[in-house]
Amino acid sequence: MNPPLYTQAAFAALAGVSVDMVAGWVRTGAVESVKLGKTRLVRFPGVNQ
Repeated sequence: MNPPLYTQAAFAALAGVSVDMVAGWVRTGAVESVKLGKTRLVRFPGVNQ
């Protein structure tokens, strides 16, 4: 099963960090993300729903 996808803002809220920090993680490849249209979604393997 694939981990859920979150917007950067939602991921930041779940992780308890700023959106800017998440954007930095995306740029450096620290978190896996995919681009869907103009939106960048972050995979969060630590959460199973």
